[in-house]
Amino acid sequence: MYYNLSLLFVYFFIYAIIGWMCEVVYCSIPAKKFINRGFLNGPYCPIYGVGAVIIIMFLMPYISNPILVFFIGIILTSSLEYITSWGMEKLFHAKWWDYSDHKFNINGRVCLLNSFLFGLLCVILMYMVHPIASDLVNSFSTFWIQIIATVAAIFFLSDLVESTRETVSFNKKLNSVYEATTELKDNLKEKGITTAHEVTARVRELKDDKLTDAMDSAQHLIVSLTNRINETKFINRYSHQRIMNAFPKMAHTYHQNSLELYKAYLEKSKRHKAKQHSK
Repeated sequence: MYYNLSLLFVYFFIYAIIGWMCEVVYCSIPAKKFINRGFLNGPYCPIYGVGAVIIIMFLMPYISNPILVFFIGIILTSSLEYITSWGMEKLFHAKWWDYSDHKFNINGRVCLLNSFLFGLLCVILMYMVHPIASDLVNSFSTFWIQIIATVAAIFFLSDLVESTRETVSFNKKLNSVYEATTELKDNLKEKGITTAHEVTARVRELKDDKLTDAMDSAQHLIVSLTNRINETKFINRYSHQRIMNAFPKMAHTYHQNSLELYKAYLEKSKRHKAKQHSK
């Protein structure tokens, strides 16, 4: 029993890593920078690992029919993507990806283009990748399969706990940004800054130089706001920045304006640090 579970987990781990690599290439090339895709910190995307194991288990009986493999694969992967999107939104109050700008999408969670690509990946997986992966895994003894699975599981579960903690911290940070903005809202209105978009724009426009007496009172308020954001608890710039880079179309259920403001603050902070290092 333990061997069978270990074997499944090894396959899960292999395909989670392959999926992460595909996502990184797919997203990093258009962005012209490395993007660590996925919910977790490590080099794997669990949704691909789960999807691959489900596909292998369900589609093996249809291996003689590539057309069925393609269409059943579309149904299985699209269902998994939809359920994952819905579940993560309910857990973390954020929509992590959004295909609303794609044609033939369902609630922005899945779209025809991605489903078609996933169908192709299912065919590639069943006829090209899995035979090689299966030969590789089966070359190890039962003992080593169990050892590899145990070590990988400990590493994966540790990352899952840490990444979940960081995401909870991220949500708390957005709430603290909202509270800081709310407290200064009346003062900002007096200076003609009345909307959240205007606040975000003013944060982006802030120069990286130190405060000077020439700054107007509105700028002082914006600087005060950024200082409040920096001082509030739950700030973990690296993990929070990674989350936003990995999911650039993330939409928060309750604090979308705070998300945009925090993103602008982190961009400004990153520019300021780069400028200091260049001196």
